[in-house]
Amino acid sequence: MRKLFFVVLIMAAASRVFSQDEKAVSCDLSSVITVDGLVDEWPMNWEVSDDKKFSYNVCTDENNIYVRMMTKDDMIKRKIALFGMTVWIDANGKKKRKLGLKFPTGVEANERADAYMAANKDRKDMTAVERDLAQKEITRKFILDIEVMELIGLSDKPLTSTRSGITNGIKVAIANGAEESYGYELIIPFKSYRLSKASISTLAIGFETGKYVPPPVKNNNPGSQYGGGGMSGSGMGMGGYGGNNNYARRGSYQSNPMGSSSSTWTFIKLK
Repeated sequence: MRKLFFVVLIMAAASRVFSQDEKAVSCDLSSVITVDGLVDEWPMNWEVSDDKKFSYNVCTDENNIYVRMMTKDDMIKRKIALFGMTVWIDANGKKKRKLGLKFPTGVEANERADAYMAANKDRKDMTAVERDLAQKEITRKFILDIEVMELIGLSDKPLTSTRSGITNGIKVAIANGAEESYGYELIIPFKSYRLSKASISTLAIGFETGKYVPPPVKNNNPGSQYGGGGMSGSGMGMGGYGGNNNYARRGSYQSNPMGSSSSTWTFIKLK
């Protein structure tokens, strides 16, 4: 009886994945949307992740994969603003992180963080309200005019380019939207990743934020293992943006939600 129950449970789980595949939409949005991060012109309803933190749509035509994503979650937005986001592409319908596009990359955020910290040296004296406003300001400003992207899986190391540079026909943008949301749009030609739509049965697309990675250990003192809790040397407190390094003093950045990535996957049936 237990074995039968287990088999039924596995079959039920498989049917849920298959039903998700059935939601796939074939579309030609090349003349419908402008890739600017403003996501309202898409002619379909949002799909929503199980944890309600990501809203998204993925569909294809004969030449392109079209992706849009929106999030209103403050922690997700902070991770994207500071550490970037990768859209993964698995033509085998699994969750392999081999092909993908990272945008934003976090590189520009690191530079902006240094400038912000230099201009706000007295941030330790901020009130709770001021700190909250500063976090919202950073979340808004750190995604403005982002250019750098990384193409993952086309060579041994990610290829760095800009939106206006050599992108293999890829178009991508992120923008601030209504109700303090982030909007993200992406068009990926199948040929840009050497993919043939005709050979793909189920396409898996993953959204994954970056995360805080502590700087290298500089001494043998366990109590100061992670220094000031900066974002890879920027000095931005990983507990927020105000230099709060309590987690660093505890010696465990992993207990902070900024120390882990957030992700969701969707699967679309192509044939």
